[in-house]
Amino acid sequence: MQPPEYKPRSVRELLTEMKDTSDLMVDLAYAALLYESSELADLVHQLESKMDELMYTIRIMAAVAARNVREAHKITGILQVASSAEAISNAAGDIADLIKMKIGIHPVIKDALKAADEKICKLKISPGSSLDSKSLRDLRLPSSIGVWVMAIKRKNEWMAPIAKDAQLLAEDELVVKGPPYGMRIIHEMAGTPMGPLTIETKLKKLRKELSKMRDLSDIAVDLAYSSLMLGSTEVAEEVREIEEAFNRFNYQAWLDTLKIAARERRNIAELNSVLQLARYMESITDAADSIVDIVIRKIELHPVFAKALSESLEKICRVKISPNSRFVNKTLEKLNLWGTVGVYVLVIKRDGKHIITPGGNVKLRANDIVLVRGSFEGIEKFQKEACAICELSGAMK
Repeated sequence: MQPPEYKPRSVRELLTEMKDTSDLMVDLAYAALLYESSELADLVHQLESKMDELMYTIRIMAAVAARNVREAHKITGILQVASSAEAISNAAGDIADLIKMKIGIHPVIKDALKAADEKICKLKISPGSSLDSKSLRDLRLPSSIGVWVMAIKRKNEWMAPIAKDAQLLAEDELVVKGPPYGMRIIHEMAGTPMGPLTIETKLKKLRKELSKMRDLSDIAVDLAYSSLMLGSTEVAEEVREIEEAFNRFNYQAWLDTLKIAARERRNIAELNSVLQLARYMESITDAADSIVDIVIRKIELHPVFAKALSESLEKICRVKISPNSRFVNKTLEKLNLWGTVGVYVLVIKRDGKHIITPGGNVKLRANDIVLVRGSFEGIEKFQKEACAICELSGAMK
């Protein structure tokens, strides 16, 4: 096979596309499990080919930039990021393969995906609905209701990724993700009733462990890339804490699965799918840790890459909510921080626990430690209104 044609690109653009593609692959792999869809599993593998091209491009860029041993040392960091992105991509492909292998998906996996903080749903657009003949750019679903359209099925063909100006049409089938309140709204806009998220098993403890693992691995990756883009050791340390929490849930999930297998002595193949999923989610979290390792160890980057990473117009900070803040005891939906302040909440740390990608119904409490991302002006405004000292993310000028 001939290697893909090399086309010079912006490093920041390339890194962003790698992150977005690997994130999309993971979400679609989960959707494939939830709906036991071989079509969505095939779509994941199509995106895997795209990731191979992105990996090829960034490795060529690294090779071109290295003119001597000193510069080669500075490129190891960016190659470590590339390897981590590839690991996430491979894990997503492995998750999708659980469908292709037809080993049977244990119902507790579907229950866990339904119970996760961030929901994944498949819906169809009704003719004449609020989504019919509207563009994603005009709808502004992520900023208005926190919902992302990950894939569109039109004329029996799934398409992903989706352009920001793509137009939605009646009879389109969508895979979307977002918080529960956003899912209710998107179903109303599509003119499609939202079915109940029925829990099929009584394995409450295992279900909770798997759903938390899914949420923790997702936010670990998101924060890992953010720490790299913004040069933030504080955010990198948050990823390390999240990985520790993931490992605790992972240990318990393996132990509980083995106990269930020993006790029930049936559905062993389906229970094996639980262990396989846990293993692949661990690979995703380990990849996130590999990314923040660059930031924590302060690996010097080649000037070509360092300049690109310094061009961020956003930053991340941690804020402790004061008891006197106007945010206390108000839901995120009511606060509408993205619309009124210019920041969005990534994580809330409360009583030593992480609330990952909190939904609109979550209330902020006094002494919550909130990790937010936004513009410089938005961050400063949020700090002032939270009446707390912000631990700056270390974002570059």
